[in-house]
Amino acid sequence: MSDVPASEPIMDYLESMIERLEQWVKEQQRIVNDLETHGKVMEVADRLTLLYSAQAMLNYIGRVLKDFESWLNNPLVTAIMPLDMLRRLESMLREVAVKFIQVDIDHTSEYRDLLAKYAKEGKVPEVVTLYIMQRGAQGQGEGGGRRRGGGQETPRFF
Repeated sequence: MSDVPASEPIMDYLESMIERLEQWVKEQQRIVNDLETHGKVMEVADRLTLLYSAQAMLNYIGRVLKDFESWLNNPLVTAIMPLDMLRRLESMLREVAVKFIQVDIDHTSEYRDLLAKYAKEGKVPEVVTLYIMQRGAQGQGEGGGRRRGGGQETPRFF
């Protein structure tokens, strides 16, 4: 860092940056508040609404990830970030990554257990039966699975 006093245009720009960051933080806090209120509404939502809401939550996460990545790719931002700030950021992001992956693991495991219950009872939901039959009609066979060698991949959950 330089101890040279900044010129008026530089100070004006710096103040403008601070103001934009303040607005960004306020907007993000407004979104957090809206999502928390939204969560209360979801306590009584139907299946379709919950599905759409879950997709919207992934959209919010994706937008924040994209914006945060852009922020961290900006040399004007990162060039002056102190090491201790970067350590805290990396630690917080690692915690979020672990938590998000754990959400995926927990949800996928719960869904797997649901399918296992259906299989054990011999009562496969009609939509799954129709999906498997449709795959068989495409020459995949009822055993299905992932195609190898350039074919279309089956979604990870089927």
